[in-house]
Amino acid sequence: MRVEHQISLSPFTTFGVEARAKRLVRLESREDLEALRTVREKDEPLLIIGAGSNILFTKDFDGLVALNRITGVEELPRGDAGEYRFRAGSGENWSPLVSRMTESGHPGLENLVLIPGSVGGAAVQNIGAYGIEAAERIDAVEIFDLESGEFRTLSTEECDFGYRSSVFKSEEGKNWVIVSVTFRLPNEKDWTPVTGYKGLSAALEGKEVTPRSVLVAVEALRRSKLPDPKEFGNAGSFFKNPVVPELQARALLEDYPQLVAYPLGGRRTKLAAGWLIDAAGFRGRVLGNAAVWDRQALVLVNRGGATGKEVKALCDEVIHAVNAKFGIELTPEVEIL
Repeated sequence: MRVEHQISLSPFTTFGVEARAKRLVRLESREDLEALRTVREKDEPLLIIGAGSNILFTKDFDGLVALNRITGVEELPRGDAGEYRFRAGSGENWSPLVSRMTESGHPGLENLVLIPGSVGGAAVQNIGAYGIEAAERIDAVEIFDLESGEFRTLSTEECDFGYRSSVFKSEEGKNWVIVSVTFRLPNEKDWTPVTGYKGLSAALEGKEVTPRSVLVAVEALRRSKLPDPKEFGNAGSFFKNPVVPELQARALLEDYPQLVAYPLGGRRTKLAAGWLIDAAGFRGRVLGNAAVWDRQALVLVNRGGATGKEVKALCDEVIHAVNAKFGIELTPEVEIL
């Protein structure tokens, strides 16, 4: 395993801000994971980066960065009810995998197309969009324990998935590297489209609803709202949609009838963070070379040459403005270092 020193991390994140890693290695196999334990110095900070689509550096990383490049897709025996099962390496690029599965007749992930990131990141973050979360399609996650040097497979219960969260974000989970993720997709005959979100249902109105038509509609919706990281560095949704008590949501809806809200179980309501940011007057707001995207206020972008500190400062301004206007404190979905 080759160790590189003082390496720029800009090419390895979708935000593209400048920061350097003290040391950097590439993980391409299970053997590399085992070697990582030897290469890592005692008490050295370690950061695993997949596609780098959910991270913002505000300073250099004084430790070891390991780029996850463990790829490969393996078809597995079907489930008892005919579900399609497959295992994907954690370094696989997420969106092309979704497209490949849908196009090859294995539906169930189409609502999650064009979410930037890797397969491992999808599990860590429990990504979701248009009514589907990754946890609903994950069957198991294989990990490598950096402390014990053992490979283990976790059930979905052990993964402790929640809204944009999982056990992999816990203190215990920080000692694990995801090796692969096993997915269980609905039997093709049992597939049911999830099109309840307003924009998606409108895009499909009058059309035959198939896995491919849902995929195409989601792609069009995301492209119409979200910037291409190759043009404007970004990490997709920068903030989590806040979940508040039902009574608080009702009070807000009385004052702001246009507020976008989604009832959940347990007398809770999810609010659209993008709407809150827009209503606070921050759509299109610019701070230095960072900005709130003018087509989707949930996204912060690098207009070119932005520093991580500029993006973080804009993030703080957004949080303050939304809290001042609505009494709700937004939480970044992006990991800020």
